[in-house]
Amino acid sequence: MRSKVTVGFILFSLYIISQWESLHPAEMLLLLSMLIFVPITWELTDQHKRDGQRMRLAKFLSIFYIPAVLSAYFAIIGHFTILASIWFAYTIGASLFGVFRLLERGVRPIAEVAIDSGWIYLGLGGFWFFAYVSELPIMHFSRETILLTAVHFHYSAFIIPIISGMLGRKISEKNLFYSFILMLIIVSPMTIAVGITYSRWIEFIAVVVYAVALYLYGFFVVKANFRSKWAKLLITFSSAALLVTIFFSFLYAYGRLGFSEGLTIKQMIFIHGAVNAFGVVLPALIGWLIEGTSNGRPYYGKPMSRIFGYLIISEQFLTRKKLIDERTYGGLVDDMGHFCSKHFDKQKLAPSISQFYEQTENYQLKAFIQWASWFKPLAFLYEKVSRHVQQIHLSFGGRWEMMTGDIVAVQSSKDGREHVRAWVRNNEKGETIFVALYSQHTYEEETYMNIALPLPFSNMTGILRFENEGENLILSSKGRTIGNGDEGIYLRTPLAVIRLPLAETFIIKEKSADQLLAHHQMWIFGVKFLEINYEIKKRAVEENF
Repeated sequence: MRSKVTVGFILFSLYIISQWESLHPAEMLLLLSMLIFVPITWELTDQHKRDGQRMRLAKFLSIFYIPAVLSAYFAIIGHFTILASIWFAYTIGASLFGVFRLLERGVRPIAEVAIDSGWIYLGLGGFWFFAYVSELPIMHFSRETILLTAVHFHYSAFIIPIISGMLGRKISEKNLFYSFILMLIIVSPMTIAVGITYSRWIEFIAVVVYAVALYLYGFFVVKANFRSKWAKLLITFSSAALLVTIFFSFLYAYGRLGFSEGLTIKQMIFIHGAVNAFGVVLPALIGWLIEGTSNGRPYYGKPMSRIFGYLIISEQFLTRKKLIDERTYGGLVDDMGHFCSKHFDKQKLAPSISQFYEQTENYQLKAFIQWASWFKPLAFLYEKVSRHVQQIHLSFGGRWEMMTGDIVAVQSSKDGREHVRAWVRNNEKGETIFVALYSQHTYEEETYMNIALPLPFSNMTGILRFENEGENLILSSKGRTIGNGDEGIYLRTPLAVIRLPLAETFIIKEKSADQLLAHHQMWIFGVKFLEINYEIKKRAVEENF
């Protein structure tokens, strides 16, 4: 980062010297963000996976930054469209970086969403920069308006959400009010842009909401605890300057309604541009460099299967992929004691529950599937598709159905996880219901069940946490109310990992020494759409031979 900022400082100084007599203030501010603020903000953003490796796209963006910013530099000086397109391409990559972070992590915590949104907005900044240099006609906008829009998306839309997200890492999980403020800061740059395009009243209301959110942000900056006094001083100074500049934005938006003369564009470039750059952005970024910005938990790079499926899965999938290992496993887990944590204790479980998970092949299952009424039209279509794919194949339900299953060892070297075994289940008709690859992983003294279901050219991974409920067992992918864990349901593709808006919970109870009952529930966007009741019965001794 230091070398990039040094190069940026040298180039910016050369630009000021060479263009002094015809210096364009807005172009200068735009170049300042590209050369100095983008690499500093990049340094403050998490780019590494849990194993310490940098994300593939982050690695590419780090390498590509110097040629991209040099292209932007000469595009501004010479107004070369082809060079402007290179910076545009770079910012699109930065936007994708923000999107991929958001997709893999999900919408919690909101502080990280704010940081993601800053990088996503930068892609719009790249587009408006390209439009300015290439003199692309856009609606009724003047060339100066297009340039100022590019500046907007390289400053307010890009950096303000990120520095507010940095503060949110300290307080947002503990303060719902600040989480709401972050949501306003995230959406405001876009609503202001929409207002500028379509309606001055929308613009004015959006600016008022944004101003209120930033004033409240300043209040939380003053209240927050910092490790470094210098960081606290710089970030507090930055927030104070921001309160001044946003007030002038309010006056400018009010003037555009025609009720007063308002501020001119030149005045706004100085007040909202130069003061923002040197009074708001620069001290804030330096302050966060001093303070450090660790989010406390690496959200990216959770252990997941590398095995993807074909268009049709079925029970022959393991053979076609040559995945079968010579080992033998009798249960979904080797020892339930491996999952003990502050949330789960094997000794509190009914013994038959542990026996089922450790000796699964000794049990037979019966299932009663119930789709929510609102979901039944979709369930009817889903059943047709899943029968063809032969994976996660659930009937329309409404009756008890027998399930048969086998546990097959899978080559861990091909899967990428440890001690992998497949539980292949079929229905009464011999159709494949599930081909599920079971493993487990441990992070921060908590062990999770890690289940991958191969899908066409991807897989769906359910990461479940263990909890006690008396003698009962709860397995859940639902996010916990306090703190963060690895639990969740994810779609892994060759391009990205996507946290799905799905959640599931299993409650397993002992009915007798030889019989268990399980209740499986699933939600989409928080709305329940599926329930499955299981009767799990131990086979008679002679059936095991």
